[in-house]
Amino acid sequence: MPTYQDPSRRSVLKVGSALAVGGVLTPLQARAADDWADLDATGMAEQVRAGAVSPLELLDAAIARAEAVNGRLNLFSEKLYDQARARAAGMETRGAFAGVPYLLKDETELAGSRLHLGSKIDAVMPLSTRTDPTIARMEAAGFNVFGRTTMSEFGALPTTETAAYGVTRNPWSLDHTPGGSSGGAAAAVAAGIVPMADAWDGAGSIRIPASNCGLVGLKPTRGRTTGSDKWFPELSLASHFCVSRSVRDSANLLALVESEMEGLPAVGRVQGPSRRRLRIGVTSSSLSGRSPSPDVAAAMAGAVRLLEGLGHQVREAVWPLDTRAFQADFTQIYLAYGDRMADRLAAHVNMSRKVMIADVEPASRTVATMGRMISEAALRKVLSRVSTHASAYYSQFAGLDVVMSPVLLTPPVGIGVINGSVPLGDLAQRLTGYADYTMLQNAVGGPAISLPLHQSSTGLPIGLQFAADRGGERTLLELAFELEQARPWAKRRPPVWPA
Repeated sequence: MPTYQDPSRRSVLKVGSALAVGGVLTPLQARAADDWADLDATGMAEQVRAGAVSPLELLDAAIARAEAVNGRLNLFSEKLYDQARARAAGMETRGAFAGVPYLLKDETELAGSRLHLGSKIDAVMPLSTRTDPTIARMEAAGFNVFGRTTMSEFGALPTTETAAYGVTRNPWSLDHTPGGSSGGAAAAVAAGIVPMADAWDGAGSIRIPASNCGLVGLKPTRGRTTGSDKWFPELSLASHFCVSRSVRDSANLLALVESEMEGLPAVGRVQGPSRRRLRIGVTSSSLSGRSPSPDVAAAMAGAVRLLEGLGHQVREAVWPLDTRAFQADFTQIYLAYGDRMADRLAAHVNMSRKVMIADVEPASRTVATMGRMISEAALRKVLSRVSTHASAYYSQFAGLDVVMSPVLLTPPVGIGVINGSVPLGDLAQRLTGYADYTMLQNAVGGPAISLPLHQSSTGLPIGLQFAADRGGERTLLELAFELEQARPWAKRRPPVWPA
């Protein structure tokens, strides 16, 4: 198997005897550095609070794991090892996630660090003067950020292959994508570097890489977590959260970072499954009316059997909205997003739009150019129709608690199939045949979660999506706990794992 070079332009901290820093553990506490990879974030923090391991030891073990696999995966856009080690040395050890090493997606602000956005324009990006509010809460609870992960350019594609940072690969198969746009984050978690990592979801960018890498990927209700989309506030498509290996990590993180929402109760801390049996609708047809591949169809059939065996009421469902009309509107929104982001990003880096987009990938440039043709008046009309789509979408929850669908039409696609150098016409066709389920929840603002319930005939992960009514994260997490108990996935190990 070939080794791929890490194209990161940042300095790398050499990790040698650093794992011994922090003292010698007692025989009952002692464990090899790689053993810490078996713990989820909640478990790591428990060990820190018990004095079994120090934050610095956890960090150095994570760095060692990262250095062991990054040459094959290429998941870093920037390494922040020195800053993280300085924090770990004097860190309070009583927080909910005390000492847990963490990685940021490269669109999340961190004071004193630079956004890269998967693009060559990162060279002119200013240092951030603020830290994202969700990350500030997490740091206060003990998370320790030690790097930034790769993403598709500007988060636009469901793969992570960029002209600026190269190809990020899936730990389950180096010939396949980990997904996107949060591909580096998902690859890092799947490969055992960290138990959970930062992610954003604007059209499936949490759920798609979670599906491709065998992880839990929750997209919360719009507004559930703090932080707004400064590039396109006209419709807050993006939700900020994480990808994780265990349901309890996602549940405990949501309890930590959730914000008050008008008209909706707090989720609170979800600790396990509910006794309540759910009414679950099942739809396999994509928004464009396509049927999933045999592997994904098998995953759906297996999940139906599992849910019925657990006592849930499962029945066939159909999308309760005009999906073709929705797709047409979402395409206009996608193009307008590219145009408005280009304008606002050019102003942010203090350069002309023309000069800036000349240095981006062909697909990004074409999207921004086509989006320029959508007037503000036309965009307002499109956005006004979103509420109609949302009303139709939410109507299904009058008779259902959850709707299950695929996350993707196929297992992870191969490297090179979808990236920013593919001509836009071909790219659009490939996207429709691959990622044609997840953008709906972003447009209407509802919660959805990808759970790793299946593997393809060749061993690639396949996630299934469970969606609920607005504010229904508790229902989704309780179901996720139950499915995790019935079909445990957290201990699965991909071929790329620290030796």
